[in-house]
Amino acid sequence: MKKSLCAALSGLSFLVLVNQPAIAFNKAGNVSLNIGAGYDYFSDKRRIENSGIPFGIIGYNLTDNWGVEGLLGFFHTRSHYPVTYNKDVSGTMFAVNAVYHFTPYQFIQPYLLAGPGVMGLNPNGTDANNEGNINAAAGAQLFINDNIAFRFEARDLYTFVGGKNDVFVSGGLTYLIAV
Repeated sequence: MKKSLCAALSGLSFLVLVNQPAIAFNKAGNVSLNIGAGYDYFSDKRRIENSGIPFGIIGYNLTDNWGVEGLLGFFHTRSHYPVTYNKDVSGTMFAVNAVYHFTPYQFIQPYLLAGPGVMGLNPNGTDANNEGNINAAAGAQLFINDNIAFRFEARDLYTFVGGKNDVFVSGGLTYLIAV
């Protein structure tokens, strides 16, 4: 996992160095590449330890204010079930969201997002347990130039089956590309 995170950071750094800024902040037609990490505070009902989650997000701005994005993250944690023979739990977090940027063309751009998602857990190494959820987040992008921003967000993921409520707090780096 660390190798893939380093490779992704290296690739993003390369893009930053070779591309010239051709856009101004979040603008219609931009593609955003995001890489980051966060910490998921899992619902007590899941009976697993909280975990750090590296993730990637790709997005597309439909207008200056509205966009869509997809998130994918992977994690490994431990089970709290006393009778589990394998206490390691692998997981995947996936979400597709609509995003609303409040203040395009500003240094600090707060946003809200919401959409469906899936939390996939593999507690025994062979059988995956995929649970659909609805997620919503509030966050902000702090631009350091026209096409690079730091991203900070708090996301709530609510799983209807069993009423599980997870909270994911994250930060990362966004790179915008004019298409």
